[in-house]
Amino acid sequence: MGEQTDRLTALLENVQKNFQRLSMAQRIGLFTLLAFAIAAIPVLFFLGQEPEMSVLFSNLEEGDVQAIVTRLEAQQIPYAIAGGGNTILVPQERVHRLRIQMASEGLPETSGVGFEIFDRTNLGIGEFAQKVNYRRALQGELARTISQMPGVQRARVHVVIPERRLFSSEREPARAAVVISPKRGVTLQPSQVEGIVHLVASSVEGLDPKNVTVVDHHGQVLTRPEQEGQVELTGSQLEIQRALETDLERRVQTMLDHVLGPNKSIVRVSATMNFRQVEVTKEVFDPEGQVVRSEQRSQEKVMGEESPGGVPGARSNVPNEEPPAAGTNTKEAKRKTETINYEVNRTVSKIVEPSGTIGRLSVSVLVDGLYQTTVDKDTGETVRQYVPRSEEELAKLRESVKTAVGFSAERGDQIEVVNYQFEATPPEVAEADTMGTLQELVTMWGGYLKPVVFFLLGVLIVVFVIRPLVKTVVEPPPSPAALTAQGLPATVAELEAEKKEEESPEQQAVQLAIQNPQAAAFVIREWMREENETAET
Repeated sequence: MGEQTDRLTALLENVQKNFQRLSMAQRIGLFTLLAFAIAAIPVLFFLGQEPEMSVLFSNLEEGDVQAIVTRLEAQQIPYAIAGGGNTILVPQERVHRLRIQMASEGLPETSGVGFEIFDRTNLGIGEFAQKVNYRRALQGELARTISQMPGVQRARVHVVIPERRLFSSEREPARAAVVISPKRGVTLQPSQVEGIVHLVASSVEGLDPKNVTVVDHHGQVLTRPEQEGQVELTGSQLEIQRALETDLERRVQTMLDHVLGPNKSIVRVSATMNFRQVEVTKEVFDPEGQVVRSEQRSQEKVMGEESPGGVPGARSNVPNEEPPAAGTNTKEAKRKTETINYEVNRTVSKIVEPSGTIGRLSVSVLVDGLYQTTVDKDTGETVRQYVPRSEEELAKLRESVKTAVGFSAERGDQIEVVNYQFEATPPEVAEADTMGTLQELVTMWGGYLKPVVFFLLGVLIVVFVIRPLVKTVVEPPPSPAALTAQGLPATVAELEAEKKEEESPEQQAVQLAIQNPQAAAFVIREWMREENETAET
């Protein structure tokens, strides 16, 4: 116990002696750093104790956000709003309990109702109200299903169900409209839009897919009702067409980047494709190539006497008249028939043209000009001067582009290469884009990086600030014997000798001039005399 007290007393005495040797500026810096470290400890502690937040509800309407926040504030539950104001975060351990509580209070309530509207039986409700509730429930269920799809943040569905008519010719078709709000940075693919159309059409009785319209939150139509005589491309066909356009653009763009340099050209390709599958059957006859298929010959010969004859009438029937004499002439008849059937050469060919062929290509290429650096005679500043490309160079580029895309004049392809001066991006716009990107990254990853950043900051403060200060104040200064043992000079004469050895020749000359000014003046006069003699010769 006594030894520990002596060590503590010696440590305090060393701290006091070292502190007294510090200057006023060093003392102020020490107190400032200690105050900062003491203040940082509780901050780091409370930040480390901040609860981990999880999503309570997302894709909420403004009315739902306000109602839920009011409930949370009334119960003094910490929360955070993210996702552009439509997502509420609460401590992770309270998520499930709060969801059950909010559901018991009917929240969220403005996100649409489903078929649970029929759970509450109302005996006094009329037929019209029943139809309206059914339509509301159907719209709500479809909106919920579509909102669960990847890339969809929110969806609303409007269904028009016509009244039943006695005659089918008087019935109007059912129609539907879907409003979709995609997530930030997400573009719905044509296949997804087609899937939404078929989902709605299959859920509503008597609804044809061509009567379903899908628009985004900007009012842009993603799919249009099919018109008479109009053949629309399916999602897979659109993907094939866009893949072809992208591949051709990449071919031309990479070629021009190697020739003109990066960011010196813009390529756009529009392809018209034929997805019809045509089956052609041809039957060709060759009249010159005849072959006897069958031959039939027949011959007929008839021989005999002529029939008795007389004068017809009543006279020949009168009695006691002598009958005419019997005829003695003979009759002979011949008939010969011949039938020959010929087989004519016939060629039958069946041709099936593949679908997905290129009907026409339209390629537009914008090429930047050349820039020459000149000096302004009036101001003397360096100026970049734009020089357009020659027609010969544009013609060569046009021929190269034709070869790259497989140009065909029979299809009616069009290739256009135009020279334009590109406008550079203003610095403020580029800076704004950079800041926007950084802000999005901070918003996305800030919750995960904040504890790591504070931990690293605390480690750096301890290692590079507090530890050196504590070491300086606590450790006693080295004794002269220790310095001598380390090879350091122990006397003033040794220090002066080392100092002279470390001095440069210029410093040694200055020291000699100060110690013996007369000799220094004599040396300077001799230098000047030698320089004059050298100059005269």
